[in-house]
Amino acid sequence: MGSDELKAFLTALSGRDMKIRIAEFLQQKDCIAEAMDIAVGESGSEAFRAAWGISAIYETNRLCFLRYKDKFVSDFCRVNHHGVRREYGRIMLSMLKHKEYIPDRHSAENLAEIVCSWSIDPKITISEKVWTFSILKFLSRWVEWGEDMLQQLEALCETDMSPGMRALMRRLRK
Repeated sequence: MGSDELKAFLTALSGRDMKIRIAEFLQQKDCIAEAMDIAVGESGSEAFRAAWGISAIYETNRLCFLRYKDKFVSDFCRVNHHGVRREYGRIMLSMLKHKEYIPDRHSAENLAEIVCSWSIDPKITISEKVWTFSILKFLSRWVEWGEDMLQQLEALCETDMSPGMRALMRRLRK
């Protein structure tokens, strides 16, 4: 399937169960890698919808997703779309927690640098912060500066932090 055809499908789709329909389509047409390219290479709604479908595949057909794990991990640093960051961040944290991705020290540091850079983006959304801070906390077992950076990021966000974000930060400090 061509990239233009996939983008057209993602853009035109609407209605109920869209996330599941995208995931089914990506699996049936065997175009998960192409969807990952759209998720990291585009800036419109098709990028988010591609990431949304990838997220649904991760949730419902883990074995299928894990065939693309290396691509997902290597693409992670290229994500610019805020909605895609949220979806990819959620997947990355889950992969780390479930030991589906175990980074070496160098890879853990690179991943921590990526989520730190996302965390200081002035346009970051609360949901992105949740995933980036949680990933950084998880990585702090391999990245010696992770805890210090998390404290600095918390201080940076202190003035406009919502009650939910404050609760998350208390949980992460434990």
